[in-house]
Amino acid sequence: MGRMFVADPEQIRLIGNKILDEANQFKQNYEKIFTTVNEMVASDYLSPDARVLAEVINSRRQELSMMYNTMLDYGNYCLKTSNSVIRNIETNISNIRGGAV
Repeated sequence: MGRMFVADPEQIRLIGNKILDEANQFKQNYEKIFTTVNEMVASDYLSPDARVLAEVINSRRQELSMMYNTMLDYGNYCLKTSNSVIRNIETNISNIRGGAV
């Protein structure tokens, strides 16, 4: 006989919320980096080598944004899954009792 998988919807919800919190912190951090880099580039004192490095850093903006969106998608997926598990449990309980939820 196969193993039974039991999902704890509360744990899934907590994980989803944690992922969303971490995603928002991630975005705040990389936005701070880009703000700092852009302030440095605006400075007359920045060396040509440092300007090249700033361009490399700025070239990663889209990749970091995509990572942020992926984190949001996964966090929201966890929340949706949690809600689905709760609905399924409620439906099963209702069916066992012979009534509607």
